Parts: sequence; C-alpha cells; structure tokens
Amino acid sequence: MKRWLPVIFMTALIGAAVASDVATERRMAVRKLAERADSGDAKALYDLAMLYDTGYDSIPVDSARSTALYRLSAERGYAPAQNYLGFRYFNGEYVRQDVDSALYWLAKAAAAGDAKAANNLGYLLANSDVVTRDYPQAIYWLTKAASAGLPAGQSQLADLYRRGLGTLPDTALAESLYTKAIENGLQDAELKLLSMKGKEWERLSADSAVALGRYYYLHRAPFIGVTLFENAAASSHPEALALLGDAYSRAVGVEYDHDRSLGYFLEAALLGQPSAQFVIGELLEIFPDALSDSVPSAILSRFPSLADSVATSAYWYGRATASGIDDAETASRRLLDP
Repeated sequence: MKRWLPVIFMTALIGAAVASDVATERRMAVRKLAERADSGDAKALYDLAMLYDTGYDSIPVDSARSTALYRLSAERGYAPAQNYLGFRYFNGEYVRQDVDSALYWLAKAAAAGDAKAANNLGYLLANSDVVTRDYPQAIYWLTKAASAGLPAGQSQLADLYRRGLGTLPDTALAESLYTKAIENGLQDAELKLLSMKGKEWERLSADSAVALGRYYYLHRAPFIGVTLFENAAASSHPEALALLGDAYSRAVGVEYDHDRSLGYFLEAALLGQPSAQFVIGELLEIFPDALSDSVPSAILSRFPSLADSVATSAYWYGRATASGIDDAETASRRLLDP
C-alpha cells in the first residue's frame, strides 16, 4: 500500500496545480474583459454585465451594476444589449417598469438586425395589453425574426396569418411557418398546427395520412404523427398500425406501452406488413410464449383461418424475409423510410 502513496500525492499535486492554473487563466480573462469594457468596447460591456447578473469567480452578483453596463453597451449601439435592456424595462426587472423605454430599446435593436429583438417587438405589438396593438407592424417585425430562422418568430407570425390579423388569412402560409418552427425545435407550434389542421386531416385518405404522419413523426412533431397514424389505423391500414407499434415501443409521441405496441405490431403483421412481421418474429425468438397473453390472443381470434404456426418465430421471419427484410435495421428503415 505504501508504495502507491507517492503516486497518489503526486496526482493530487498535479490536480491542484492544474486547478490553480485554470483559476489564474479565468481571472486573467475577466481582467482583460474588464479592461476592454473600461475602454468602451460595447460587446465587452455586455459580456461583463452578464457576469454581474450571475456572479463569476471574484465578481459578485450585482444587478444595479449589470443594468448600468447593459445601458452603456446599448448606448454604444450593441443590439443584444439594447434587446435585453428593453426586456428589463418592459418587465420592470431591476429597473422601474417603463413601457416606452422598452419599446425604444427593442426598436433600436430590431432595426439593427437583432432577430430576438424583432421577435420581442413583434410579440408586444400583437399581444401585449399595455402596448397599442399594431398588427401590420407586428407582421413586419415577426417576418424579420422568422426569416432569421427564429422558431418563436415563425410560430407567432403563423398565429397572425392563421387568424388574419393585420393581413388576409393564409392558412397555407401558417402551416408552413408552424412546420418550420417545429423543425427548429419549438414544441408549442406542434399543438397549434394540430389545432388548425386536425379536422381537415381527419378527412385524408389512409395512405395520405400515413405519408404525412410519417413526415411529422420524423421531423420533431411525433404527436401529430401519432394522431395521423391513428386516423389511418381506424381503417386497419397496416403501415399505420406498424408505425403506432413503433411509437408505443419507443415512447415517441406517446407514453411507453408494451401491450399496445405488441397489439399494433401483431395486427400489422397479420395484415401483411413486413417490418411488423420481423418484429413479431424477433419477439417470439426471445419470448416464445409472447402471444399467449390476452391482448394478442384477442387479436389472433380475428384471424381464425391462420394455423398455429403463427405463434412461431420461424413463420414470421419467413414472411419478413420473403419481403426482403432479414435484420432489425432493415425492418426499421423500411418502416420509417420506405
């Protein structure tokens, strides 16, 4: 045991030295940042303000100091500082609430091309109870934010086109904007799009519902995908049933549910869907009695002409192989990207 002590102590000393070096580098970086801020560098003033907001190393949290630094940065034309200063004035955060000052700074930042400021300004002009509504101007600024790829701007602009506020209603454009917002990671847009299009989508053919559902299922809107699969599954569409099996097996768009997943996969397999057939074959290879439970038994009872061989993995593997599927990767790819 003793022969290891020098190594342990040496490791501790090296670790302490590295930590000391890192701390020294951090302090030097903060010192250089403060020097650039003292020289009037607008971005440095903004970055230093952020440090006073959260506290860092030797810098204590100081909201009064951070606000003063944000103002200096904003006055020197740094758009992110103008946007955040406007945000503070509107919410009365560490400053006296002042809507006029908020709009002034947000407009300055938006005019300078800051997408977040354009989004914030557009939102206030369209939705705030303390700002005079101006839908055409809201559309102008939200278009700037949406064009810059900001998902919140895309979704809010879609809201206005959907409702025809400040413009003629355009549900096709609203759908496109909601879809872009979803693809950019805004989950709220998924429910808005489903609310707008849900009734119309109920009238789609099963094939069309599956195709559209598969797109949204794979593009960050799994709940829409599952909804469309359920519409198609109501007419026993094999692809829709298999896709629902996939959703419940992986908890995508729904909560995990083994029994429902198995039921959907089995029904799809019985109707000839090859990916589902491989899944059932794989399941039976691992759990030979998997179809003896009440849920699959109830489904099997609807196909009385099938022999007992359907309860064997060999039967289902054979069916899947005949369709060109002989491994799990191919089964998944054929189901999700046919």
